[in-house]
Amino acid sequence: MLPARRLAALFLGYALVALAVYAPALHGAFVSDDVGYLLWNPWIHEVNAANLRAILDPMGPAAAYTANYAPVHLLLHALDWQLFGSDPFGHHVVNVALHALVSALLAGLFARAGLSLAAATLGGGLFLLHPANVEAVAWAGQLKTVAAMAFACGALLAEPRRPLLAALLFALALLSKIPAAFAIPVAGIWIWLDHPPSPRSRGARLRWLGVWIALLALAWLPEFLAFERLGHVEPSGSDAALERIRTTLALVGRYLAMAATSYGVSAFHQPDPPGSWLDPWVLTGALGSAAIAALALAALARRDREAGFWAWAVGGFLPVSQLLPFIYPMGDRYLYCVLPGLLGGFGLAARRALARRAASVAWQRPAAALGLVVLVAFAWRSAERAAVWRSETTLMLDAARHYPNGMQANLLRAQAAARRGDAEATATALRAASARGFDRFMDLDRNPLYADVRDDPRFAAAVGEVAGRWIEAVEKRPNPTPPELALLGRAHAARGEWAAAADCLERAIAAGGPGSEGAREALAAVRAAHGREAGDPRGAPAP
Repeated sequence: MLPARRLAALFLGYALVALAVYAPALHGAFVSDDVGYLLWNPWIHEVNAANLRAILDPMGPAAAYTANYAPVHLLLHALDWQLFGSDPFGHHVVNVALHALVSALLAGLFARAGLSLAAATLGGGLFLLHPANVEAVAWAGQLKTVAAMAFACGALLAEPRRPLLAALLFALALLSKIPAAFAIPVAGIWIWLDHPPSPRSRGARLRWLGVWIALLALAWLPEFLAFERLGHVEPSGSDAALERIRTTLALVGRYLAMAATSYGVSAFHQPDPPGSWLDPWVLTGALGSAAIAALALAALARRDREAGFWAWAVGGFLPVSQLLPFIYPMGDRYLYCVLPGLLGGFGLAARRALARRAASVAWQRPAAALGLVVLVAFAWRSAERAAVWRSETTLMLDAARHYPNGMQANLLRAQAAARRGDAEATATALRAASARGFDRFMDLDRNPLYADVRDDPRFAAAVGEVAGRWIEAVEKRPNPTPPELALLGRAHAARGEWAAAADCLERAIAAGGPGSEGAREALAAVRAAHGREAGDPRGAPAP
């Protein structure tokens, strides 16, 4: 185990390196989900009793709005907002600093498992600089992912000696992001192995592990109910179960390639589902899964702490495995909870393999040189990826380059056609983007790139179809929140459905709370637009 002073020094060194590598993203704008989580989230902009109650309420409006029960995540955003307001720089710096802390804590866990100081530092450095982690760190709204990992690593470090602190940290991890539950099987295996012996008995440690399980049960239900509001994918047909397994194996193959080399990292992944069991990604995933299973079973048989890291990798992957499919199946950020297990598992396996060689000392310099080369290559690649997270445009370009038929590529085609004044091509591209999941009709209204076609009925019809997709998704959600009702009203207005628009906006106003003033302004605009359509230039009340 690394002493506290050495961990602190390691954190400081990692933080300085990370700030340099992530410099291209630090002044980047809020992008994608940041708009909802930060710019439009009324519960984090002011710290008061009403907002705190809304954030902490498992069935409250904040959980419904974000489709997650993650109050620690929102409280951290609220703290950031009080410190930095709408300036993205501070939010990005906090994410980078937390990422450096996670890397240092991982180095401590690697050292406790038996890696040398040099190997543990290298393992933490590989996690710090891995290009797949850039998405989780450079995307301000992914504070939840980095914070959850920091709390979970702290819980695993504290568990052998400070059970109450460990339980508290684990609770904070779950309330940042529920996939932090991976820590339970990791702690369970390490308690069972109990090597080196802990000052506390195995029975006492297992009883505290029961507390962790109870905490997971308490956190899981509200999170499940909130997440269900987003909807999920239900494969149909007699081979639906086989499709899920095949898709999962393909994802395993892609993530293993990404973890080993950074190959395949991209913004906004949209991989096509594998059409055959002979798909290269399916075969890679099957072989990789078999290898990990064999290494894990062998480690368990030897009673080696390596087994805990393989459980970490599997536990980190299961929530995003698509065995229970959701709408967006892949993301670089999903590797953030998996990569520590892979690094620890392969690091300990490599240590054992080298220890068996009589001339193992002769391998130290080449191994160190190779590690340095990989670190430099990862740092260079991560700096390139950080530059991608500067703006929505750079993200769209990156996604389009990797997925030329995906949502972002079609949106870029729509924008290019709009600049040419080609309303028909714009509408066609928007419909193609909608077919790949695009439903943010509100972006089309405020984006100046569509100015030249905004008054064309073909563009308006396509916007109406995109809005219809959003309406369909939201109307499936029970008890829409006031912000959802306000957006629902705007969606109906985009389709010229004035009565429905007015009804939703009036319900949002009646519900009160943050955002009601914006709903009043939208209702006035709806009534004016309906009046103009009816021939009254002064506007008229919507029916």
